[in-house]
Amino acid sequence: MQEAVRSKTKLVKTLRYLLLFLLLGHPLFAKENPYDLLGRALMPFVSVLAEHAATPNRALLLSVRLEQMTDLPAEFAGAHADLALQYPDKLRLHAPIQGEDLTICRNGQEVWIYPGSRASALLQKLEAEHKLPKPDPKFRLAPFRLPVPEKQLVFLPALFQVEDAGQEVIDGETCRVLGLQLNPTLARSLEVETWSARLTLHADARPVRLTLRNQAEWSGSVRFDTVKFQPSLPPETWQPSADQAADVTKIPPLRYNQFLRALFGGK
Repeated sequence: MQEAVRSKTKLVKTLRYLLLFLLLGHPLFAKENPYDLLGRALMPFVSVLAEHAATPNRALLLSVRLEQMTDLPAEFAGAHADLALQYPDKLRLHAPIQGEDLTICRNGQEVWIYPGSRASALLQKLEAEHKLPKPDPKFRLAPFRLPVPEKQLVFLPALFQVEDAGQEVIDGETCRVLGLQLNPTLARSLEVETWSARLTLHADARPVRLTLRNQAEWSGSVRFDTVKFQPSLPPETWQPSADQAADVTKIPPLRYNQFLRALFGGK
């Protein structure tokens, strides 16, 4: 009889503590390890580009907008970019580029830019200012490839030093925040020891915000408005719309390569 009473008392206490935890909002289970959370955030992106992906999602839709940046030029205020990507060789980017609002699209071995008139003028300007790199005769439009062997993707979070930076409520949703730095050896080799980042994530590990900082000298934040992974995108994604068709310029792969290298500082 007494044993039954003691068991009942323990059960009542356990239920009381459980209710108290729920009412006070205390977590009953430990938070997900920051490195595991970063892995969950990165893997859907890299899986789109992996040749032997376990996921059926081989396409990505991404929309980002610039929230803030140190010494932000007026023309970049509120700037946004839209990216559509599908493995192995389809990409469409709409973004402000060198002061022009351009759409660049790769569809297999074909590349087109809209508005073609502005793109042609920009290419001519870059060439006249000797900012267009020399053509690379070895360049070929190859399928997208990851910069690391696919078997090593599981170690991708280990390239970073990751810490739990708390929580942040965005649009009514409580999000996890991770503090990131490249591991010291890699940071030294890339000469970015003073750079750090904060990555804000939804509960399902989709990115919400990315903030980059170079100590106290510079910082910038982008907000992820759309992040969608799916098996494929409609064929019309890779074609100019009816409104665009009259001002589209097709450029050969070598010119495309020159243009990208000029935009991103390649030689």
